Amino acid sequence: MTKKEVVLLFPYFRRPSATHLFQPLGIASLAAELGTRGVRAVQVDGTFMSPDAVVSKIVSEQPAIVGMTVLVTLMRSALSLLGLLRRELPHTLFVAGGPHPSVMPEFFGSHFDLVFRGEADRAFPDFCRDFLDNGLHPEDIERLDLSGYPGAFFSMPGKALRETPQEHLAEAEIADLPNPDRSQANHQAYQNACLERGDLPQASIMLTRGCPFACDFCSRPIFGNLFRKRPLDGVFTEIEEIRRLGYESLWIADDSFTLSLDYLAGFCERMRREAPGVTWTCLSRVDSLTPEIVGEMAASGCARVYLGLESANDETLRLMNKKTTVADGKRAVTLFNAAGIGVGGFFMVGYPGETVESIEKTFEMALSLPFDDISINVPYPLPGSPLYSRVNGMLPGEDWEWESEPRFLYRSEFDESWIRTRIQQTLDAFKNR
Repeated sequence: MTKKEVVLLFPYFRRPSATHLFQPLGIASLAAELGTRGVRAVQVDGTFMSPDAVVSKIVSEQPAIVGMTVLVTLMRSALSLLGLLRRELPHTLFVAGGPHPSVMPEFFGSHFDLVFRGEADRAFPDFCRDFLDNGLHPEDIERLDLSGYPGAFFSMPGKALRETPQEHLAEAEIADLPNPDRSQANHQAYQNACLERGDLPQASIMLTRGCPFACDFCSRPIFGNLFRKRPLDGVFTEIEEIRRLGYESLWIADDSFTLSLDYLAGFCERMRREAPGVTWTCLSRVDSLTPEIVGEMAASGCARVYLGLESANDETLRLMNKKTTVADGKRAVTLFNAAGIGVGGFFMVGYPGETVESIEKTFEMALSLPFDDISINVPYPLPGSPLYSRVNGMLPGEDWEWESEPRFLYRSEFDESWIRTRIQQTLDAFKNR
């Protein structure tokens, strides 16, 4: 068997409640960038695998480097897999990256050999190439000059701390990145998951990076607040690749896709011309939209838009630093509904400082507007967010694996049992209306 030099691991395992599943673009993008440097990479996506199968697969490859992408909800599985893999691969270098290691590098640096923070599109592949070309081993890391690798962080116990400032790629640099390597994904399983929930086979794609807003509950450890756009030529090359794989719909995973109306209009025009029949879904803020641009979205195949309305109370929105109003949200729902675009609404109840009355208003709003889908949850204190600091972090022993269940991870003034009951009652009423 040919030895694979780098394994890229997404340590997620499908949960029974999970229906919206997509190939992890982080490891797919890094694999493509590694390929441009002549480094062979194997992508291991645990979504449709068991932990034992993931470990067996990686051990069979005997990689020199294992890079693991860690989201806040995946910390427990990431550390569990790390422990199992270290026993089987004592001479392998283990590297962590992604949102959670980017905001808690000291913690992950005490477990992994190296951490990469922020946009590591170029830094991590450069490091892998140099590590392999020079025949290095894990014990060489403490002597290696890390200054040429933006975002690198080394803090093993008993060793001197070393870190390199993170970088945010300019638009010209993003334009030079290859499209994600989708060749190793289990496309049949992902497409079947879409069909099971009654949707067209849908693949995720990203067109923009960064969000210039500063919501109190949000953490932006990777892309930050600098908004950048990909050239549409590259985007539509990627869309054609996605179509050839059998997908008929796109999930645009950007935080701020609708921020630039000119860019959005250009995308819509090219979708009509180059990808007729392909539908798409995205997130959107509720402000700055016009009837004209919403009409263009509908004409280009936009099937649904998800809006973060969050609350039916302007004072609560101010507490969240949303920079929007309840009227903005209602107007956006009306615009999309009039254009024939489905609308999903995200709501958050139990925010520090709000009242029972404002919570009940939010439940009423979720049931009164013409939504196709709603999601209601309590605030989660993401590391790096202002909310995390304001609630003094999390309660001992808690973690973020409860993302699909209303559960306070900090000391809240609201009764968790009551709020969970009211959320379920509202969701049931929505389903049965």
